[in-house]
Amino acid sequence: MVLVASGCAANQTGGGQSGEPGPGERSAQEVFTDFMDAMEDTVQQSGTSWPEWDRQDTAEYVTEPCGIHERADGRLYQRQIEGGPVQNPQASVDAMKAHWESKGYKIGNTFDNMGGNTTGIEIGASTPRGMVLIFTPSKGTSFINVHSECTLDPAARKKTA
Repeated sequence: MVLVASGCAANQTGGGQSGEPGPGERSAQEVFTDFMDAMEDTVQQSGTSWPEWDRQDTAEYVTEPCGIHERADGRLYQRQIEGGPVQNPQASVDAMKAHWESKGYKIGNTFDNMGGNTTGIEIGASTPRGMVLIFTPSKGTSFINVHSECTLDPAARKKTA
């Protein structure tokens, strides 16, 4: 399992609907389940293989700090995985963008010029609750990176079992 610390704060926009929990109010279990489901959904839509990903493996996840009311009062889950090559990175990005838009995600930046020897493209999106997804298909190694929404639930401070 590869876990990468990002050092960024979560962008919390809240539930967006009346009666939904506000920023940070969802349980660690709800946030973790949505995080894992978003990873799995992105893997399934990617068009390549992800040998180090197993949706059923939920052990040993550790959170990192994020902010709701103060700089680091909450916790978020984050993971980056490496996958196989994609023959047509632009087509893969276009398909992922359409998929994410169909789910109501806000599409962020797309980077299509990542340097001289790079054959990949990167696209990012965020969910209405503040989860951030990054998909980088490449003719070499592809990547998926997901940051969950931030939660104030103290249970998020414990390593997942």
